[in-house]
Amino acid sequence: MNSAGEDSLYRHVFESISDGIVLTDLDSERVVAANRAAAAIHGYDPAELVGLRHADLLHPTSRPQFAGWVMAARAGEPVAAAVLHARRDGTPFAVEVRGGSCAWEGAAGLLVVLRAAGEPGAAMRQAAAHAALEERKRLAQNLHDAVNQSLFSAGLIAEVLPRLWRQHPEEVLESLEDLRRLIRGALAEMRGLLVDLQPLEPADSELRDLLPLLADAFSGRTNIPVTVAVAAIEPLPGEAQVALYRICQEALNNIARHAAATQVTIELRGDAEAVELSIRDDGRGFDPEQIPSGHYGLGMMQERAAAIGASLAIVSRPGEGTAVTIRRPGGATENE
Repeated sequence: MNSAGEDSLYRHVFESISDGIVLTDLDSERVVAANRAAAAIHGYDPAELVGLRHADLLHPTSRPQFAGWVMAARAGEPVAAAVLHARRDGTPFAVEVRGGSCAWEGAAGLLVVLRAAGEPGAAMRQAAAHAALEERKRLAQNLHDAVNQSLFSAGLIAEVLPRLWRQHPEEVLESLEDLRRLIRGALAEMRGLLVDLQPLEPADSELRDLLPLLADAFSGRTNIPVTVAVAAIEPLPGEAQVALYRICQEALNNIARHAAATQVTIELRGDAEAVELSIRDDGRGFDPEQIPSGHYGLGMMQERAAAIGASLAIVSRPGEGTAVTIRRPGGATENE
């Protein structure tokens, strides 16, 4: 059989399969081929899927998992998951995903088979359970990295203080200040974690009250001062408030891990046209064009912003600090 005949046969098989099939270029993470079934379950024509970011086919709550699929495919490992996808009109639906790496036209690709779950409720529950497990892991990591570390350091200082008082009494006041800062930071972290463990409702926990909590916890564990400026805005819808809170939390985590900053500013302001949250630091900065593909923290912030119809801008230069700005059009209204 000649090459043209083989191509025709493969195309016939490709289009005849009832499950959705999507081939994605691993470098650009964009769809390069999709069959009619994949297009139909998402509400597109087949040609319209080509060129889309594969992650955009997923529901915003499931998009962070795509970075893990790319990593698995690059490592030659299989991909298997139960996730939520989104149709063209935004309607979520449950999908079982199976696939792995493949070669296409000399490039590395990810080939996945998509099957709409026969029992959507079960698959959605599985996806929700997975999300809950990931949240538990995140909370446990925060407890270990922040609260445990602060309390351990505070315990060491408390053990040393009696000897320090006898030998170097002039240093005791400085050590007491360190002890006070560590305990204050641990308490702020615990308050933040307690907020994470319960739903954020606009009537109970407004963003203007939550941002100082994040700032206190960050300063407590890093000793970096944070200035918080919060304008009087109308209460935000619950999903918008949660998204902005999480984006600020992730931005502060990035500053703690990478920025080597000496000062951070958090500012929340809004009017009838938009609400804007900015997190700025004076740290080492970076080149936004050189962000590694699949960077989880920045990708998560982009996904959370997109899920509430907000834009996210990151302005940074090496040696000149970083500014993260989230702008949500439409202002803040009590009932949306």
